[in-house]
Amino acid sequence: MCRLFGFRSAVPSRAHRSLVEAENALAHQAQLHQDGWGIGYYIGRDAYIIKSDSGAHQSERFRLASSRLQSHTFVVHVRRATVGQKDYLNSHPFRFGRWVFAHNGTLEGFDKTREWVIEQIDPELRPLLFGTTDSEHFFHYLISRLSRAGFDKAGHEFVEPDAASLVLRDAVDDLYVKAQEHNVAPPILNFVLTNGDAFFAMRAGKELYMATQKNSCRDFETCQEPRKVCMEAIRPNPRVNHLIVSSEKIGDEDIWEEVDQGSMVILDADFNVSILEGPPNFEVCPPELMSKAIWAT
Repeated sequence: MCRLFGFRSAVPSRAHRSLVEAENALAHQAQLHQDGWGIGYYIGRDAYIIKSDSGAHQSERFRLASSRLQSHTFVVHVRRATVGQKDYLNSHPFRFGRWVFAHNGTLEGFDKTREWVIEQIDPELRPLLFGTTDSEHFFHYLISRLSRAGFDKAGHEFVEPDAASLVLRDAVDDLYVKAQEHNVAPPILNFVLTNGDAFFAMRAGKELYMATQKNSCRDFETCQEPRKVCMEAIRPNPRVNHLIVSSEKIGDEDIWEEVDQGSMVILDADFNVSILEGPPNFEVCPPELMSKAIWAT
């Protein structure tokens, strides 16, 4: 499976510790994910991508970028390929305008659903499908759905996150319906999508964790809540200073909370965080059907 990391902070920060230095940092996780890596970040209002088709674990370029880059927002991905060969163009994240996207999952049976997915993509975006992954198609599919709902296609204008999250959930739901129609395994659709202001992270088939607090909650060890989801309980106003989402818990400096299957984490430009429940037709891909889907693109 691939590994995802997303980060938003109220102040510009470096992600070096989470990516390289911390216990279970992304670079350590990348030992089994040698098919490419990428870092999406923002300078001012502009989105940038640096990526490679090499492994991140021993990449000096990855270490150099993670130590030097400073931003309010990062989207980082390390890849283990299934759909699409090892290639720079197939490495995540993907970018269009201010939108930056990374996917941990597989559109199982993509050979059967690919034509339908392409039909849903805005004709102006189809020529921009340079790689061969289902993930790149998934990205353009999502921003096409946002565009049809009235949001700026390139993400330059204000994105109302609650409304946009409903569009994204409906788009994901349609992929589950399409999989059912074609009698293929449910897709695995963990993703991070942001335009640098609005930030969306969905758990849909694989693991996903979030952290909004440093490990300083005095009741953390004795709390009876099994998943330690204390965000709403300790704060009547769900405003945070930072949000981290990750495929695995990284280090021990943060309080990690497991995101429910099917749920979407939403962060607005004012750092208000909320959780949207899963789409009606969401289902976790059964283990017996994961033989082809387990290694995410």
